[in-house]
Amino acid sequence: MANVLLVSLQKQQRRYYAAADGAALTIALCVVAQAALLASIISEMVLQRQITSLYIYLLMAVFGLRYLAHWGKDHCGLRASLAIRYPLRRRLLTQLANLGPGRKAIDHDGGLSSIVYEQVDALDDYFSRYISQTRLALLVPLVSIIAAAFVSWLATAVFLLTAPLVIYFMILVGERAARANRQQFQRLALLSNQFVDLSRGLQQLKILRQTERGEARLRSSAEAYQQTTMKVLRLAFISTATLELFASLAIAIIALVLGLGLLQLLPWARGETFLALPQALFLLLLAPEFYQPLRQLGADYHAKQKAQAAAEQIELILQQPLSNAPTSSPVQHASQPPRIRFHDVHWQVGERTLLQGVDLEVSSGETLWLSGHSGAGKTSIINLLLGFEQRYRGDILVDGIELRQVELAHWRRQLAWLPQQPEWVSGTLRQNLLLGCPALPDSEIVAALQQAEAWSFVDALPLRLDASISELGSGLSGGQLQRLSIARAILSNAPLWLLDEPCAHLDTQTAEAILDTLRRVCRDKTTIIVSHDTQPLPWAQQQLSVAQGRIRQLDEEVAP
Repeated sequence: MANVLLVSLQKQQRRYYAAADGAALTIALCVVAQAALLASIISEMVLQRQITSLYIYLLMAVFGLRYLAHWGKDHCGLRASLAIRYPLRRRLLTQLANLGPGRKAIDHDGGLSSIVYEQVDALDDYFSRYISQTRLALLVPLVSIIAAAFVSWLATAVFLLTAPLVIYFMILVGERAARANRQQFQRLALLSNQFVDLSRGLQQLKILRQTERGEARLRSSAEAYQQTTMKVLRLAFISTATLELFASLAIAIIALVLGLGLLQLLPWARGETFLALPQALFLLLLAPEFYQPLRQLGADYHAKQKAQAAAEQIELILQQPLSNAPTSSPVQHASQPPRIRFHDVHWQVGERTLLQGVDLEVSSGETLWLSGHSGAGKTSIINLLLGFEQRYRGDILVDGIELRQVELAHWRRQLAWLPQQPEWVSGTLRQNLLLGCPALPDSEIVAALQQAEAWSFVDALPLRLDASISELGSGLSGGQLQRLSIARAILSNAPLWLLDEPCAHLDTQTAEAILDTLRRVCRDKTTIIVSHDTQPLPWAQQQLSVAQGRIRQLDEEVAP
């Protein structure tokens, strides 16, 4: 399947590769012309002690044409690689965005980021060099054999016998390199995941005094990745050395035959001139050029194995089925606080039942408080409303319209999603507050921060809205980050708010202050808040609990 992906990506850039094929053919013809002209010039110098100036001019023209053809081949390969990798990376990011929480079935975020960046870049050598080199390795030997056939059947036979041996050993060593590349990518994904986990949990590790164990684990993974990398390099060197050996032996055989022929010492042509000097020089000059593309192909063959290993990982993302594929005729939902209704909703993933017979209704502008223990089904309800999963039974109605029929891109623009740990990107506060929002003036941003009661600490920062923030929100407390996420939701002007544990990891006083802020900013919005906290929220119009995938009243007992 990896080869299918590589071929399909290659076909997208037929224009560049067709131009590269033309350049490769030009190079092949120049190789033969160059050998013939050099042989003629050297023969004239040796036998006639003169040089025909026309040969010199023609040789210079051939050198120039060959250089331009090489440049064109390389340029087309680079352009094709760029045109393939950039859209592929966007395609992967779009697929991951559409998968939502379902991406966890493939790998953790660290491993996925390794696929999107490192492994997409691992395709570069294959598309920029290897493909065009395969054309050159085909055309140069083919044209050389045709030219040699008019001069010597023996040299032609040596070419035909030795070329397959070079290719065979290239493939033989390359298969081992492919396995090593797969191991290398697996080690890299593991290292990326461990680094992300260690960064996120560094504070907890410090509290528990377990930083040394985390460091030792990361060091062990780094050393394992180093070992697999060296194994790949070792195999690449072995492959190159093997091809150099066979190519050098073949050239030596041809040189020996030609030398004995000129000295009239060949067993089957003793005392006879096997070839004239110009023809012998032509074959001697042609032999290194015949094997050079094959030797370079062997050096680049590990690029193919590396690309195949990377393509296997990329396909894991691209082939992951989307459960939220758009319908044939999606409708757009009006931009107003929606009325949400679940009617007999069942959702099962594999052998695990997440929701069973869920019935609930949230009126327009109403707030619903859903409480329950971990695994009860609270987040499953949120995931269904986010549109990341549509393989459920029953009906989820948005103002009377089945959610499967709503255009997802438009629907998600109506949502404000506040997870337990809000996502931040490395940049300024302004950039983070406007993620997913149109460009807004600072006055509106300040107003949103004031509503979220966040302007006081933002105003105290030296650069205010231009202050830097890291992906982990370094320098800000949990309560401050939560208030910034509320401000971001306000700026989105979304009529439906979905909050998953908005007070998680906060002390009691800060949690009460956050809830009081939410009470004010969620007015006239349809709001669903899920929490582990079993204490009812006084200002919520509905207060329900979730247990074993079912909706229950707060005081209803759960059967064991």
